Amino acid sequence: MSKSKYETYLYTGIIVEQNPSGRYVPKKGVKPNVWRTGKHTKGKYVSFGQVFLTENNQTIAVITVENLPFNQRHAYTPMQRWTSETVDNDLLLPYKKA
Repeated sequence: MSKSKYETYLYTGIIVEQNPSGRYVPKKGVKPNVWRTGKHTKGKYVSFGQVFLTENNQTIAVITVENLPFNQRHAYTPMQRWTSETVDNDLLLPYKKA
């Protein structure tokens, strides 16, 4: 891989919001969407349910990850940064099957 290339992954995720106790939960009535890692994406992916921020500061929880060929990356919106927050697996499993 040349210096100008970087690893690209495609993440399917669901918009999440904080409940009154501060935990992240899936937002009602939304469908999963896809984002990709970008050259300037901060942080690292760790696990299913991890929350990241989009470039519009939406909070998204990961439900699937797949490799993305570098030359196809412009078809997808890049994410901004990873957080250390996660969403409980049982809240996300219904979306993973969708």
